Amino acid sequence: MVKDESRLIFISRDHRKIKEIKISRWKLLSSISLFLIIFLVVGKFGLDMIVDSSLNSEMKRLLRTNMMLQNRLQEMSQKIKSLNHQIAKIATEDDQLRTVMGLPKLDSDTRQVGIGGSDYNYKFLDQVSGFEAKIDLSKQLRTISQLEREIKLEKQSYKSLLNTFYKKQDSLQYLPALRPVLRGVVSSPFGMRFHPIYRVMRFHEGVDFSTHTGTPVYATADGIVKFTGYNGGYGKMIILNHKYGFETRYGHLSKIVVRRGQFVKRGEKIGEVGNTGLSTAPHLHYEVLFHGKHLNPAHFFFDDQILNQQVVAKVN
Repeated sequence: MVKDESRLIFISRDHRKIKEIKISRWKLLSSISLFLIIFLVVGKFGLDMIVDSSLNSEMKRLLRTNMMLQNRLQEMSQKIKSLNHQIAKIATEDDQLRTVMGLPKLDSDTRQVGIGGSDYNYKFLDQVSGFEAKIDLSKQLRTISQLEREIKLEKQSYKSLLNTFYKKQDSLQYLPALRPVLRGVVSSPFGMRFHPIYRVMRFHEGVDFSTHTGTPVYATADGIVKFTGYNGGYGKMIILNHKYGFETRYGHLSKIVVRRGQFVKRGEKIGEVGNTGLSTAPHLHYEVLFHGKHLNPAHFFFDDQILNQQVVAKVN
């Protein structure tokens, strides 16, 4: 009877020794199976340990990241509060500047809505799970979006204020704010008066400054010389055209030192006081017009001799 067994033969390198091991096939298969089972079990436990170690490492990394994000979100929340406070302060100062500039204030609805900005439609849970502090991400993103709009709105408002400031600063140069003669008294104010030559009540469209012949006459604002020459009852006359609708007229001059089309600056000498035209004595007749309508010149200049002298000294 043939035995159901296997033989394992071992031969040394020098072929002198031969060792033979007999083992039944059942034992061989059992040994191989047991080895495989042990290998798989050990392998599984080893793999589980490796996976657990990797997962623990990843978990620790995620926990550190989670903690860092929580701190950053809390910092962001504080910064948003600070930005809100600063924007509220800027809005208050903006309103104050608009009042000074004569511009209407921005209404509360406009400030709340703003212009443009990002639109965040992400669907977040109200709170981030696992955070110690409840942090509403969607609310923070909406707040940031609102801050973007408010900042754009304030920038536009600032540009508007800046443009208005430059226009007003420019318009001041063309405002007839200087006394046309440094010396002399107002002998005839603006309004109804008894005409010294016609001997009737008549509206006086300017102001008369009585002073000596040859007294310098100065441009009361920046402008272009529109007319020079003799003009009926005005005698020798100069008309200056200023920006923004202002016009000034200087009559009864003895001398004109500017020409038509010339640009003159406030405080620049344009002529000298005289007694030409319908005049009973040396004086300057001075008029201010705004879009063709006569205004009282006394409402524009300061009757401060030192201030007027300083303005004239800068130019001449």
